[in-house]
Amino acid sequence: MTCRCKSRFNAVFMKNLEWYMKNVYGKHKIELFNRIGGKVLEIGAGTGINLDYYKKVKDLTVIEPSKEMLEYLKDKAVRSDIKLHIIEGVGEKLPFEDNSFDAVVSTLVLCSVKSQSKVLREIKRVLKPGGIFVFIEHVVAPEGSFTYSVQNILQPAWKWLFEGCDIKRDTASVIRRYFPDAYIKNVRFKSPFIPVNYHIVGYGIKKDHSA
Repeated sequence: MTCRCKSRFNAVFMKNLEWYMKNVYGKHKIELFNRIGGKVLEIGAGTGINLDYYKKVKDLTVIEPSKEMLEYLKDKAVRSDIKLHIIEGVGEKLPFEDNSFDAVVSTLVLCSVKSQSKVLREIKRVLKPGGIFVFIEHVVAPEGSFTYSVQNILQPAWKWLFEGCDIKRDTASVIRRYFPDAYIKNVRFKSPFIPVNYHIVGYGIKKDHSA
């Protein structure tokens, strides 16, 4: 399967999975997104599934590397009341000035980026002092658990099919390097997608004048 074919497959797959994503993550997204407002950046916006949750946001910038995902996102943007800026790009190199946003959002994105450290460094850079970073990410299961064994078996194929999605990342530890006081809650979802049942949900605040 070529790269473009995989990108098209993933875009169609995620679009058709939106009903499931809303059922699984909706409650947590509502709680998290109630914390944000002002000028907001979403990294890895995908097909635009989060647009429905930006109830208190009027100025939203989204960045997404996949042209195929952007097709669906742009279609949704036409029907949105939010002032929306759509950019094709990656989280490792954000095209914004320092201290630009009141909030940054990442949902199911840090599993797939090439460098979590670079993305989190960029997130912290573009956040205003006192700004908030909110996230929902699937993570590696506890070592020795059944899910951990499944992750070990499926990791190579999963990563290939889903364009770099790594189901064994310890994302919480990386987040804490850049947001030491972050609130991080461990959540296990019961779903047929066993390799991605373990998640972290939370938020971090950029301290005043922190780099």
